[in-house]
Amino acid sequence: MRTVDLVVDGDGSAAVAAVVSALTRGQCVLVVLRSLDARAARRLRRSIREAGGGKAGRLRIITNAEVACADGVNGVEAVVIRQVSTGRLWAVNASAFCPSRAVPRRPLSAE
Repeated sequence: MRTVDLVVDGDGSAAVAAVVSALTRGQCVLVVLRSLDARAARRLRRSIREAGGGKAGRLRIITNAEVACADGVNGVEAVVIRQVSTGRLWAVNASAFCPSRAVPRRPLSAE
């Protein structure tokens, strides 16, 4: 299992801003892209570099994948990623998660 500070789902402008902000703070970032096209990863990496996210060694971009779930107690602790073509799952320890779209929070139940 790998440990990162931030997992970002997608490559929109909010995602680029989150990645640049985390990289300038010296954090390790994992970006998950659904696209199988490696050019999408190169474009994203170039956008991040142009926006001032200099520490490329702290950035990892995975293509042909999607975030299956993010969970934890009182915050994000783990993110499960699914490889689209094979269905293979793997998990990363993460301190934060930036989704590409609004994700409804599940209600807490007092059982």
